[in-house]
Amino acid sequence: MKTGLMNTFNIKLHLNKGFSLIELLVVVAIIGIISAVGYPNIMKWYTKKQLRNDAYELFAVLKDAQQDSLLNKQLHRININSEGTIISVEINENPDCNQIINQDSYSTPVEKLTLKNSKLIVSGPQVFSPNGCCSNQDYTKEYKIIHKGDKNNGADYGIYKITTKKATCFMNLEKGN
Repeated sequence: MKTGLMNTFNIKLHLNKGFSLIELLVVVAIIGIISAVGYPNIMKWYTKKQLRNDAYELFAVLKDAQQDSLLNKQLHRININSEGTIISVEINENPDCNQIINQDSYSTPVEKLTLKNSKLIVSGPQVFSPNGCCSNQDYTKEYKIIHKGDKNNGADYGIYKITTKKATCFMNLEKGN
């Protein structure tokens, strides 16, 4: 019965070996369109990832200085420029927060941190005391970090904020708008 059906419909088994030129061009065109649409999104994601990594790196350096200050019972003053380079780390046995920072110690950068892809909008000294956190001026010290290529002051790729409270020495890293 099966052979009769096959003969009736005259079905032939035909195998093609390979693809035609038009099929290959269609596939290449589809891949090109998907790549062109996806590339800007992938680059924006990668840039945001670089910004996040720089923010976490700065936060880790500040946390290390804070913990070192508490463990060794020493005052730590860290001055950071807008490029994210730690200009000076001053360690003092006398935990007096109101001492004037020696400007001469800023001339040689300390190779502890340099932000690779980001810059700081707000920079300056951060002081950690073994008996609590202290800052020279403000109740709260805030560092704002944006990507170097962000021309809209954080609107393109986001902004990260590291906040240190003076009284409690609580440090917080958050993503802003």
